[in-house]
Amino acid sequence: MDKPKQPSLPGSGLLRVGGILLIVFGALGVAFGPLSIVGGMTLSSPEMAAFLPAGQGDALAGAAIRSGGVMAATSLLSLAGGILAVRLREKANRRGLCVAVSLVLMLSQLAGETVLALYGEFDLLSAAIRLVFPLLLFAGAVQPLPRAAGSFIRAGFPENAAPDGAPVPDPAAVGAALPGVVETESAAADAPPEEIVKNKGNTA
Repeated sequence: MDKPKQPSLPGSGLLRVGGILLIVFGALGVAFGPLSIVGGMTLSSPEMAAFLPAGQGDALAGAAIRSGGVMAATSLLSLAGGILAVRLREKANRRGLCVAVSLVLMLSQLAGETVLALYGEFDLLSAAIRLVFPLLLFAGAVQPLPRAAGSFIRAGFPENAAPDGAPVPDPAAVGAALPGVVETESAAADAPPEEIVKNKGNTA
């Protein structure tokens, strides 16, 4: 018999989409960043300098090496952050970690764009695109989560007692674990009105 599918937590869709996009573009950046560095080193070689105007080879080489280094570093963080976001999207007690990951990714992207801006290589469109994916993670991680049912709290089950992936205690199982309470409440509910009045008089 198949188990009923548990509903997704609020924000898990944004974490999944943002995480997958970070994985895809992070993998591309990890691949192309070193290639840009190698290309920059090639442009700075004496052989290439003979085919370029004076000084232009060094300028192009520096730009390629800087952009490749920034791309490789930020893409590696994005790849790791995307994997974490996808793996932790359905874990309510890991939402704080997802928030921290999104903030680290945003700061790393801003730091990388700042380095490029110091050399006059800032690209507003590229910076905006790089920040969209961490913002998706942040928006998904800060979604309010539903609170546990009050019956579980009254029965002695704290809100986050169930570990990751464990089923939430069923109310019927809670009643079975406390037979004396359930039977007393059931007997009181089923007693005739005369008996209830009599019991109240004896209590008084």
